[in-house]
Amino acid sequence: MNDQNRKNAHDTIDHIFKDLLPAHGMAERPEQAALSHRMLDTILDVGIALCDAGTSIGKTYAFLAAGIAFHHFHAASGANVRPILISTSSIALQNAVLNEYLPLLSDALTADGLLSEPIQAVIRKGKSHYVCDERLERRLAQVNLQKKNPRAAKVLLSLRDRLD
Repeated sequence: MNDQNRKNAHDTIDHIFKDLLPAHGMAERPEQAALSHRMLDTILDVGIALCDAGTSIGKTYAFLAAGIAFHHFHAASGANVRPILISTSSIALQNAVLNEYLPLLSDALTADGLLSEPIQAVIRKGKSHYVCDERLERRLAQVNLQKKNPRAAKVLLSLRDRLD
């Protein structure tokens, strides 16, 4: 991403937090915008950031705005655009992102003309659905591998060797 696209991405974050969200009844929170800018810089620099923010800072909108700004201006620079993966600590937060946060952002950004089509998202799984050794063994004990598709059975059994 070139310097102008980087600046445009940061300007988009400012626009989201200073104009668009307040127009939808949300208070302007400078800490939220600052967190989003830090997240965007980390994404652009292909880094890792450990961000600590208190309750009600607006962490979810901060990371969503950073991801949207990155995605939008990454595409504008002609780069290959891929989906953004967001990992949350609970299915409840995933549902809130999908059913509350993203629709509001999507409506605001499409009405503003920043996006030409609504944001699309899917929920994959929550932490209670991750495979661990215990869950894998429990599942293998429940499944009759002789009745399973041989390829599916082989994949299930291979998890014993590949699961970290």
